[in-house]
Amino acid sequence: MKVIIIDDSEDSVEKLSFLLKKYCPSIELAAVATTGKEGIVLVNQQKPDLLFLDIELEDMTGFELLERLEEGSDCKVIFTTAHDKYAIKAIRSHAIDYLLKPISKDDLLAAIQRLENTEPVAPNPSNPTPQKREKLEKIAFTTSDGLVFKKVADIIHCESDRNYTMVFFVNNEKLLVAKTLKDIDETLDGSGFCRIHHSHLVNLNHITRYVRGDGGYVIMSNGDNINVARNRKEIFLESFSKF
Repeated sequence: MKVIIIDDSEDSVEKLSFLLKKYCPSIELAAVATTGKEGIVLVNQQKPDLLFLDIELEDMTGFELLERLEEGSDCKVIFTTAHDKYAIKAIRSHAIDYLLKPISKDDLLAAIQRLENTEPVAPNPSNPTPQKREKLEKIAFTTSDGLVFKKVADIIHCESDRNYTMVFFVNNEKLLVAKTLKDIDETLDGSGFCRIHHSHLVNLNHITRYVRGDGGYVIMSNGDNINVARNRKEIFLESFSKF
């Protein structure tokens, strides 16, 4: 069975490749792609039997990638992700399975077994749709000289600055912290935040207006205007509709 992994996390790719090689002798890992565009080219060229597809890629979502494949592409899909919020959409897209990172050997083998039985179903009982994480009330930010504790509700938005992140708070406060935006996004997952752009994470409770456009932009409670990336517009609108 020919397989392609599409994932922008080097650690995730290494772990999944190791598990496939050690425990899944029927699997031939044909290629790895770290971006959606690269993945589309590889899938269209190599016609794999199965994709291990990360949902949140840097340049598009896994769902968008599937929509852009050439007609006639009928490879099976197992979604891999660090987030639980896409479970229902993954099921509706007829994925074989939906595996949460870090992927365990047992969950992987169960997914492969399901594939070999050619029965597309909801996530397996050993890997159920995860329960909602409890919302954080406070978060500790790492700075150059220690930790600063802030209320999560006071965060308006966060902006990437390479390996640092500028965090904007109410009362015109801001703080440069020694964490990547991806790290902060993962910490705040389930607390009402949305990554609307590669460089921007916003608190949905501080959005006062969304202006339509190619991707559009949001106006925050402090007056800041922040663009919504075209490939993240759908995710943003889905998240916002919950409020």
